[in-house]
Amino acid sequence: MTTLSLPDAPVDRWLEAARERRSRRSFDGSKVSEEHLAALHESCERLRPSPGARAALARSVSEELFRGIVGSYGRITGASSALLFVGSADSPQASTSAGYTGEALILEATALGLGTCWVGGMFDGSLARKMAGATGDEKVFSVSPLGLPMHKVTTTERFVYGMKKPKSRKSVEHIAPNLHDRDWPTWARPGAEAARIAPSAHNRQPWRFRADGGAIVVSFDGPETPIVSKRLDCGIAMLHFELAVRAAGASGSWELLEHRADVARFTLG
Repeated sequence: MTTLSLPDAPVDRWLEAARERRSRRSFDGSKVSEEHLAALHESCERLRPSPGARAALARSVSEELFRGIVGSYGRITGASSALLFVGSADSPQASTSAGYTGEALILEATALGLGTCWVGGMFDGSLARKMAGATGDEKVFSVSPLGLPMHKVTTTERFVYGMKKPKSRKSVEHIAPNLHDRDWPTWARPGAEAARIAPSAHNRQPWRFRADGGAIVVSFDGPETPIVSKRLDCGIAMLHFELAVRAAGASGSWELLEHRADVARFTLG
């Protein structure tokens, strides 16, 4: 049985970062301070909730990292460093662990005042593996640029990505359809609310939460996708859920599942 939990997570710090964070794709080109790089490197080494996934820090990168087979993804410019989220290519659960672990690092980077952006699929996979020191069956599931974002939202960010508008979010009743039923634990409701603001590929928000015998199961809607896994998106939302539950005074852990669409089960204790 594979479990995920970060019992020593700075809950309040990361929840505040989750509320404030927006994806940024345009950076001012300046280098991330050595102090911040050292802090992120330490976090990459320390925050390993699962043996199946890890995060790595690339202290210096070029824009070539963010170029896939069809060119630059999202016109990411000026980033000086990057985070890389790595896991076993042979494990169906590794992408979930990579999303969960990666979001912890992205929230820590946000708390340090750095800009980030989840990038999946359209990056140079071979270069990313080299930067992450990947070995054996390891693959890089996703990456994030790191740097100081442009003070003003750029024209591309504003018109292509709608950054001047509030990001649309599915209602809590949509992602947790039976939230108000009697069998939904009271302790789990703040978690569903926090999962609403989790980032996902194309803002698709595929996670769905349901009560199951005093536990909460997260699954994804529709079919799995080949390039950016919905399980990775669910891993991101799972961290948000857990942080909010802990902030409300409860604690527990995730058990990763192997069902076609069921991703993980959260239980107290």
